[in-house]
Amino acid sequence: MLNVRPIRVESLGEKLASELRRRIIVGDVPAGTRLVEEELAESFRVSRGPVRDAIKILRAEGLVTGTGRNVVTLSLSVADIDELMALRESFELLAVERAMDTNRDDLTGRLAAALVEMDAAADARDATAFTTADIRFHSSFFEAAGLTRLDVLWNQFRPTIEGLLHASGKRMDDLAPSAREHHDLSALIAAGKVADVKNELHRHLRKTRARLQAAVSPPPSQRKSDL
Repeated sequence: MLNVRPIRVESLGEKLASELRRRIIVGDVPAGTRLVEEELAESFRVSRGPVRDAIKILRAEGLVTGTGRNVVTLSLSVADIDELMALRESFELLAVERAMDTNRDDLTGRLAAALVEMDAAADARDATAFTTADIRFHSSFFEAAGLTRLDVLWNQFRPTIEGLLHASGKRMDDLAPSAREHHDLSALIAAGKVADVKNELHRHLRKTRARLQAAVSPPPSQRKSDL
């Protein structure tokens, strides 16, 4: 029998990361650049999946910033955000109510895992990691609810929501209070208090909506250009 070591094949995302890393090293792309998925996918003529992988690799290395999902803020209006968040709230209310009714133990387990990440991000004052944990927390509603069609719809506009959250940023002073809000919501879910969960979720998403609306129409001096 031949003693052959397996050959590791470099993924397309890794190849893109290598090329972007080379461009940063030679100075064609400034270090710390905020990368945008859509623009890179169009430039390299590939799907957004490998581009997203490349951005994750470079972010982990500290070479670039951003999630790549912030270009949506350039085209959405305050009215668009209001409509989008109203749709999100109706979806989440339905999903969390169904999950509490049929699969509450699974839901509370998923929420607990997300809260561990959220607390760690708040302690580290890492707004990007906090937002990722925030999305994971809310996605748990759909994952535990077992509403297949609703889950498909959620995943269609989830990248837009996530991109807006990352692009809007979260003040460091807001991280700990927001983490406490999520803990409070999780406790109400675990206790099965449906009416209280609905009220708390509505209040929480109303605050999120206001932050996103402010992000899409900041004063000219605060606007950030994306590369």
